[in-house]
Amino acid sequence: MSPKLSRWKSVFPLACALISLAACSDDTEDPVRSKAQMLYGTWDLQAAQDVGEGDLEFSYTFQADGSVRNRIGGAFLAELRNIDAVRQALDDGPLADDNLLDGGNVNWVGTWSLAGDSLTVNYDLLIVEVFGRVPILGKVTVPVFDETLDPATQTSLGFTCQLEGDVLTLRGESLTAGVDVAGGGGPVGLEGPASQAVDLAVQFLGEQIVDQGLDAQTFQHR
Repeated sequence: MSPKLSRWKSVFPLACALISLAACSDDTEDPVRSKAQMLYGTWDLQAAQDVGEGDLEFSYTFQADGSVRNRIGGAFLAELRNIDAVRQALDDGPLADDNLLDGGNVNWVGTWSLAGDSLTVNYDLLIVEVFGRVPILGKVTVPVFDETLDPATQTSLGFTCQLEGDVLTLRGESLTAGVDVAGGGGPVGLEGPASQAVDLAVQFLGEQIVDQGLDAQTFQHR
């Protein structure tokens, strides 16, 4: 027997043992962590597709670092142009001309955690943007203001979370901050332009989504 073949026969059992150990490790992976990994990415509310193309975006983006962004946007938020703070923020920018502004976004930003089927989302930052199409550049999105939420205005939401492939189903008392699925808006406690922007989003979501009377919301992975 050659020396090379002899060495391989002595190493082969060890290699098999290592492969078996790796396979066992995969089989015993924490199922909660596995479900959390499946949440990574952006999920679009399916009911928003019935509103009309471009009229509403409602999405949750879950990051591996524990951060989350809930974006509510669309053409209906073009009314943000009527807020003084928004007009001032757009002065001398690419969307300074009101006629170029097509819509806007209200972004709730914070952290998320998952324990079994229980998903918890905590918001501590609000970012408001507007967007429009300008010559040469195409679509441009411009942040107009943001507000770090103090403890009195921070929002914590709880959901029952079900995942089946690329479909996410959430059940909870609120669709997002300030939107009670049982009807009507919940307390947010903001003031000034932030309150005006959120009120526009809450009113639209109540009329277009909550009034459908769904007991659960379904999302599609983007």
